[in-house]
Amino acid sequence: MKKIVFLFLFSVLFTVGMKAQVMLFHGPGQGPLKKIEELERVKLIEALNMDEQTTLKFFARRNEYRQKQVSLFQKSNELLNNLDKEINNGKSDNSEIKKFIKEYLEIEKKISSNKEDFIKSLKDILTTEQIGKYIVFERKFRDEIREVIFRERRKGKW
Repeated sequence: MKKIVFLFLFSVLFTVGMKAQVMLFHGPGQGPLKKIEELERVKLIEALNMDEQTTLKFFARRNEYRQKQVSLFQKSNELLNNLDKEINNGKSDNSEIKKFIKEYLEIEKKISSNKEDFIKSLKDILTTEQIGKYIVFERKFRDEIREVIFRERRKGKW
């Protein structure tokens, strides 16, 4: 039981971070977010030193991956909302809660698997070094954006 609770809490924390990333690229108020996405694209092309052909293939595949991720995040969010309702309805049915937890963990596995499949699929487009740079870039860029948003919120601009 402790393992299930730990996995559930870990998954919730992981999902919250990933949902923030999804909202960053697909959420409301897409004007500024489109600019961020364009900036990311330019910086990514530069960081990976991709030619035009590679760039087209890479972003086509990346867009497919992101669409799948968004869909999975939406399903995950729906499950979390349903789980929350079930817990807070006052008549919690443990079997129903277990069902939601199981489904939620399955979706989290799919999210992780989708990311792994995407990265592995890059082998025919990018070199091993470029794939490594891409993985590092994603993390650094997300952290930079988070830091900028945090600073702007502290200044009261958001």
